[in-house]
Amino acid sequence: MSFPPHAVIVTAAGSSERFNKNKSLGVKKEYLCIDDHTVLYRSIIPFFEVPNCQAILVTYPEDMETQCALALEDLLQQNHIPIILVKGGKDRQESVFLALKMLATMALPIQYVAIHDGARCFLSPDLIIRTLATATVFKGAVPALPATDALKIIDDNGMITHHIDRTHSVGVQTPQIFKYPEIWDAHQRARSSSESYIDDTQIFTDFGQSVGICMGDRENRKITFIDDIPDAEQQIEQYLTNLEEAKRTSVATQALHQAMDEVRREQQGS
Repeated sequence: MSFPPHAVIVTAAGSSERFNKNKSLGVKKEYLCIDDHTVLYRSIIPFFEVPNCQAILVTYPEDMETQCALALEDLLQQNHIPIILVKGGKDRQESVFLALKMLATMALPIQYVAIHDGARCFLSPDLIIRTLATATVFKGAVPALPATDALKIIDDNGMITHHIDRTHSVGVQTPQIFKYPEIWDAHQRARSSSESYIDDTQIFTDFGQSVGICMGDRENRKITFIDDIPDAEQQIEQYLTNLEEAKRTSVATQALHQAMDEVRREQQGS
């Protein structure tokens, strides 16, 4: 197939609440490592193997731009595909909206946008290509796997209220790929809706577009809980130690610069 020009949005602005459930002070899961590379790095690098990617936008939480940049390892230094960091919003929907808003200012000749969860670090280039090919048919596409467990709906008390026929049920993954600017238009319209959207496929279909599925990949799992990274607790402890040391060094450096500036001013005054 010929590869249409596209951009990628990688969402990594969440709180990692489930991952840090038992921690009084946690660390974003995307910034921890699996086999010597960060989760975030591993989530992004497969997109470099798909031709015609024009830009990759990565969302980050407020006050964590530097940590996000460090988690990207050497990707910000490469000159093949521009990577842009975008401060995220209060939830995933707003973060994607802000990334799309940034993308709209860049005037890139793109036809599709892939939106990928930064915690899905076992993604393969083949799955990206398969999803992109499906999007060229339906305008929107998402990798999906058939439901294998019995699905139930429960009430607030944990009682089963409905039984779901799994014949037509699937579990969806990312990347979710959409025609552009249609996905940008849908997100702008969703801003004025009171609906609480599950994901970008719901936003896309709610505003008149279609989404097809392609076969997902069971290896394309998401890092969700602390046990998903075998040595996570040790990594978190070391990460926080390094972070505190970096803060102390930064404060000391800033104080030194201020003292030197004061000396210069006194010398100039005399």
